[in-house]
Amino acid sequence: MENANKPQGLINAAISRWPIISPVISFLKDRFSIIDLANPDATIEGIKKDIEFRGFSLWILIFSIFIASIGLNVNSTAVVIGAMLISPLMGPIMGLGLSLGINDFKLLTRSLKNLGVAIGIGLLVSAFYFLVSPISTPSNELFTRTNPTLLDVLVAFFGGLAGILAGSRKEKNNVIPGVAIATALMPPLCTAGYGLAHGDWHYFFGALYLFLINAVLIATSTTLIVRYLRFPLKEILDPLRAKKSSRYFTIGLIIIIVPSIYIMYRTVTDSINQGKIETYLVETVDYPGTEILKEKVAFNNGTPEVTLVLFGDRVPVELADKWSTAFSQKFSGTLTIVQDEKEAQGLEEMSKMVQLYSEGRDEARSFQEKISFLEGELIQLEQQLIPANLTAEIRINYPELERFSIGTLQYGIDSISDGSLVPVAFVNWKADVDSLNLSKRNKQLENWLKLRLEKETVLVQPMP
Repeated sequence: MENANKPQGLINAAISRWPIISPVISFLKDRFSIIDLANPDATIEGIKKDIEFRGFSLWILIFSIFIASIGLNVNSTAVVIGAMLISPLMGPIMGLGLSLGINDFKLLTRSLKNLGVAIGIGLLVSAFYFLVSPISTPSNELFTRTNPTLLDVLVAFFGGLAGILAGSRKEKNNVIPGVAIATALMPPLCTAGYGLAHGDWHYFFGALYLFLINAVLIATSTTLIVRYLRFPLKEILDPLRAKKSSRYFTIGLIIIIVPSIYIMYRTVTDSINQGKIETYLVETVDYPGTEILKEKVAFNNGTPEVTLVLFGDRVPVELADKWSTAFSQKFSGTLTIVQDEKEAQGLEEMSKMVQLYSEGRDEARSFQEKISFLEGELIQLEQQLIPANLTAEIRINYPELERFSIGTLQYGIDSISDGSLVPVAFVNWKADVDSLNLSKRNKQLENWLKLRLEKETVLVQPMP
């Protein structure tokens, strides 16, 4: 009781020293007060009602497990969220926190029993689904449930606070569905079932640990709020026993949280190192005619293991070895360079990618050759084109022409004997053009056509 009154004594001392802060404190107390809005009896009854797993609630649990497993299997976030909303797992977990908050050890036993039943059914049903599912490759939705960090601890704690506060009010609200989504109890339990079905213990223990974090922190936040709201105690513990229980509870909480802090430290460190590695690779791996198709960065106990898939001109072995040695010296890790299908053996995904890219590259090269050929043909065709208004220009400049036609022919006479395409004009002058001026006029027309058509050679011939 003395410890409980200590904060109030400090507040009273501050008010007596600085009277001006009294209105501020009164305003804040009025705004942030939650005790007057609580309904302890209804809250206790509501939580007790949701603890038991039998009949209706048991079938809802099984259906939500199947839905969550399918969503995880096909990597559908929307389906996973749907499973979270209908999952009844919050009941026994909040019952666990309530029992510790009001010293109801019979309720504690009942909550633990039903939580154990829920966990057992969740593991068995999800493992059964993943055993019969034709999709065995782990999705991203599954993978994200295997590395819990301190952030997951915080989400579970604040989600639990929101859940018990919402449950303690008389008014109905939409907080509980949001809490169910945020704390995500069902997905990690089903992910553990995937690990159990496939013997992948990294998935099993990682996901089960995330579920344990969420459950313990939700229960802890429930206990704290129940104590703060002064719910009626079922049993009054003597001070020595209460102190011992509080100590055990704190030690257990620390044991649960500390690994997540370490995992978060490793995750953040690996993320920072990955950024440095990617920058280093962009600056270092550079060879004319070669590009990085894919890079895979993984960390094995903090040691980076990088695989690069290169395409284009083959990088000399000496240079590739130089890159790998420099990477090992800088990051104390390994750099594997893949340039063909043979090197990609044992890396199924990489091998398929190399094969597909090689096929695509050959096909692209074939298309490029065809495009180049067609462009050359097009240039030749454009060179053969005669301006549409050329005839009209000639009639204006040379009115003494009686008939005129022009086209591009493959000529092979005189100095033009290589089969080149040459513009040839066939002309027929009017009768009043004497034979002395005929040759001169032909030459004049030839020079004009060379200039107009921008050709080195143009032939002017009599109309046949």
